[in-house]
Amino acid sequence: MRVFALLLALSFLAGCASKPDYYISPAPVSIPKTATFWVDTFDVEVVGQNPRFLPDAKVREQLGVDLVERLLKAKRYATSKASADYLLDVDIVYTRHIADSKGGLSTLIVDDNTILSSIDFSYQVKVKQAGAEVLHFAQAREGLVPNNWAGQAQQWKTIGGIVTNTGNASVELHFTGGLSRYILDDLRDIPSR
Repeated sequence: MRVFALLLALSFLAGCASKPDYYISPAPVSIPKTATFWVDTFDVEVVGQNPRFLPDAKVREQLGVDLVERLLKAKRYATSKASADYLLDVDIVYTRHIADSKGGLSTLIVDDNTILSSIDFSYQVKVKQAGAEVLHFAQAREGLVPNNWAGQAQQWKTIGGIVTNTGNASVELHFTGGLSRYILDDLRDIPSR
């Protein structure tokens, strides 16, 4: 029994010693907290097209501007590509979930394809230095709905859009103006020296 308990304890310790998702090589990677970044490539795939909501190009533009603005505010965005400590390759999949009851009972209350129910925001970021990838990370944030105090106003607008049967196209600006904070949080969480 003691041998079994010892083996169980050792397996837990081995699990706790596993490498974080940020490591892509046997050697740990660390990036200084003062390192600056430059967005080298920025690709966005928009899933769930609908003429009531933002055009794909506008979604890409707003997500990119929001990321750069957040990096600037955090004093982590370089003044030029040449002066950046690290380059970022960002790939995003932005998925809209638009309510469609296929003519069901809820269609009596609100027209189909007018309500943006939630967003899935998935991304992969490669961090490069001197032309070589240092590390990469990825997240899939699914079923995002407006939250916090600013999101509460969007929730009320959505309810108003349902009651008046006008939809909630304005809620999308709330998403595109805030989703890049997830990427910035992940960059901040990279182990530093």
